[in-house]
Amino acid sequence: MIGSGLEAGWNTGLFDALANSPHAYKSIGELAAAMSSPNGVTSDALVRDSLLRIAKTDKGLQGGNAFLEVNRDACKHARKLDRERASGCVRGLLHGIPIALKDVFETKDKMQTSAGSKALVGQPAVQNAKVLDSLLKAGVVIVGKTNMSELSNFRSDAPVNGWSSRGGQTLNPHRLGGEAAGSSTGSAVAVAQGLVPLALGVETNGSIITPAAYNGVIGFKPTQGLVSTEGVMTSSRQDTVGTFTRNVRDAAHALDAMTETNPYTRGLMPDALMGKRIGYTPVPELSAQKVTDADKRADTKHFEDALMLLRGKGAIMVPLGPLDEGVSDDTYDSYGLALYSDVKQKLNVYLAGRKGLPVKSLAELIDFNERNEGSDAPDQNQLIMIEGLDVSEERREELWAVVSKTFKNILDKPLADHRLDAMVSNFLSNSYYFVAAAGYPGICVPSGMDDEGMPTALHFYGPCLSEATLLSVAYGYEQASLEIREPAFVPGLPAL
Repeated sequence: MIGSGLEAGWNTGLFDALANSPHAYKSIGELAAAMSSPNGVTSDALVRDSLLRIAKTDKGLQGGNAFLEVNRDACKHARKLDRERASGCVRGLLHGIPIALKDVFETKDKMQTSAGSKALVGQPAVQNAKVLDSLLKAGVVIVGKTNMSELSNFRSDAPVNGWSSRGGQTLNPHRLGGEAAGSSTGSAVAVAQGLVPLALGVETNGSIITPAAYNGVIGFKPTQGLVSTEGVMTSSRQDTVGTFTRNVRDAAHALDAMTETNPYTRGLMPDALMGKRIGYTPVPELSAQKVTDADKRADTKHFEDALMLLRGKGAIMVPLGPLDEGVSDDTYDSYGLALYSDVKQKLNVYLAGRKGLPVKSLAELIDFNERNEGSDAPDQNQLIMIEGLDVSEERREELWAVVSKTFKNILDKPLADHRLDAMVSNFLSNSYYFVAAAGYPGICVPSGMDDEGMPTALHFYGPCLSEATLLSVAYGYEQASLEIREPAFVPGLPAL
């Protein structure tokens, strides 16, 4: 953990790279405007600046350790895009913008695609993930791959969020000893540190929403299947590609590019909340969750303030009951079995199909870890449990059919009964669990800072393919609250 040695060196040179860069913490829109202005900055300059700050800040003594590796061809790609711009060809707002990727996206370059695991370091992938081809077509520059909870947090019974055998521990830049959350930890921290304006993640259940909340950035998880997962190392059928950004508009622009459409920025208007019917789950829902009393008090106040702000901006707020009311233990057990058996099937298929890796199956991966990892590594009891499952494909499909219907109904019923445009919960209510299990979209927006210097957050969510509405509602709240903060890189653990 963080010790007194870190506190003694706190601030020594930490902010040099940030203070000397006019591009740190800038949005996609701001960087695009800087490139398009007369005598504007080049993409090459932006990429070099990003790489410099990764080296000085992220990899420094007090940095977040968000990156596993950088793209050695990033500047070459940026210069090519600069030549295009100079010739009058601009692909769009993302032309020349530096981005980062969670280490599950295949890239046809010199970088690894390993889900943070030393066992999966070998021959680089031979193709780009399909979603990356769409983003590259829009003009982005990939500057590197980000650290993550190894194997998307399916390794250990007691997972260490943001830890991988390749990258070590990623830290929360707001409070370096605080929760960084997983499994797309590095992508959230990269944006929180202002190193890139856009980073991609993948969520099974909470892996975008939770790191976005704890690291104080926008986390957006679209409807399951809206964005292609081809060429992405996924864990289950409910895995969804999403984004981390510093504002809602950037999330909408990114979704436009990933889907090669352009409807998602149209509803981002100053009066976006006017007349919207938004259901909210009760604050007492927090009492059932495994959070501290201090967390409850801080987040309860921020949530109540947010509800007041939403009403003040014209939203019609409708009180709802707890989301988990009436959900049986059998449902949760069936969901777990469906999910874990999916992980086994998908991981085995992926490993068998990837050329040039040291392991070709889950069993070989477990053996590799036993032979090669030190005593400080987390256990791999969850992987061993998953490998031991014996669930037929027919049984797995039956389980998914039942649990999918149940979790969709949890959201569909209040949405229909109250004619809601969207729903909102305090982040700590774990509403993201039900949204992910249903395959529905959600977006996390900062709502303030608690007394320990850690971000608080709201989670907006809605029915299948309601991305445009959710982005609009989240934008309305964001513009009214302006609660995103630059990190303070405070050392040590929050007080208990």
